[in-house]
Amino acid sequence: MPTGSLLYALIGLAAGLASGCFGIGGGALIVPALTLLCGVPYHVAVGTSLALIIPITFAGSLTNWKLHTIDWRIAGACALAGMVGAILGSLLIQKVPELIARRAFAIFLLYSAWRLWTK
Repeated sequence: MPTGSLLYALIGLAAGLASGCFGIGGGALIVPALTLLCGVPYHVAVGTSLALIIPITFAGSLTNWKLHTIDWRIAGACALAGMVGAILGSLLIQKVPELIARRAFAIFLLYSAWRLWTK
């Protein structure tokens, strides 16, 4: 298995592909990859994932802007509320024990997968 910078680069590539194809922003892939493959603590993986979303989504957004596939009314409303939610969520998750946070995230991913599969 690749280690160090190569593994991080592969995680970034996979996150970018997932973001471009599915619009997931990479967090659904980055957090599990960093914690399970790299041994990064959950809270650090979440913070790192948020920082990685900036360049990944910028590249994807620029590409989609050129393709005229962005509804700016939706993007604006979601962005403003999302920034508030990100601040609140970042403060909240620091108070949640790692094991509980990891399990809650896993349940969220499983539920999301189930809904996408059955809808």
